[in-house]
Amino acid sequence: MTIKDFFTANNRDLDTAMARDFAWLIVERTKVEPIEWGVRTVTTKEQAALKRDLKRLKSGEPLGLVLGYVPFVNCEIKVTPDVLIPRSETEQLTDMIINEYEGVPTRVLDLCTGSGCIAVALAKNLDAFVLATDISEKAVSVARQNALANFASVDFVVGDLFEKVEGKFDIIVSNPPYLNSEEMETLPKSVKDYEPNLALFGGEDGLDFYRRIASEVGEYLNPGGVIYLEVGDFQAEKVAEIFSDFDCQIVSDYYGFDRFLIARSTK
Repeated sequence: MTIKDFFTANNRDLDTAMARDFAWLIVERTKVEPIEWGVRTVTTKEQAALKRDLKRLKSGEPLGLVLGYVPFVNCEIKVTPDVLIPRSETEQLTDMIINEYEGVPTRVLDLCTGSGCIAVALAKNLDAFVLATDISEKAVSVARQNALANFASVDFVVGDLFEKVEGKFDIIVSNPPYLNSEEMETLPKSVKDYEPNLALFGGEDGLDFYRRIASEVGEYLNPGGVIYLEVGDFQAEKVAEIFSDFDCQIVSDYYGFDRFLIARSTK
């Protein structure tokens, strides 16, 4: 049986999104692009493994966890149920920093690092000292593995935001938990059952972590330093108010939603 025939036979009851995930899964597992599916056969062993993976997808498990990794910038990031699966918005935030600071020696602090995706990508693509923190020991363990696997030099500490941070930084970046109580109640199964609540819930209104960062960040930011934040839907203006002591710029994601705040020090 060719890969094309196998995909067709197992694709009949899938919706568009799951069919796309299944196609990507086949590409990743077989290392064969769709243009070649009509001439490449799929072995009995491969079929059995792919069917097991498809069963996991059908149960609601995210593609990243089924594969065990996701691409991020030019890195491969391992993911487990202990960390948030990196999204395209976080990749865009990281790209913005790389584009602005490429070739410039800099010091970076990544708060709520999770899988370490931001810290690892910045360390790999910038001339930077990078320190990353997370309150979860399990998340930091995954992040350390990602730094090693991607040959990135990152210092990691287990701590609550700035708790164990020393020194000052040119860039402070964070994709903190920002879902509010109502949003937590309506999470899709693929998120609610497979990703850590610790990395999702940002307090009753979703803004707790932004308030905490704003109240403490001055002690850790170099003169002229910049804070890069990912924010939730419809939060950008509220987060800008929290960082009113800074020169704030709201930036839209690729879909036109206001998802980032760049807060530049005025001191």
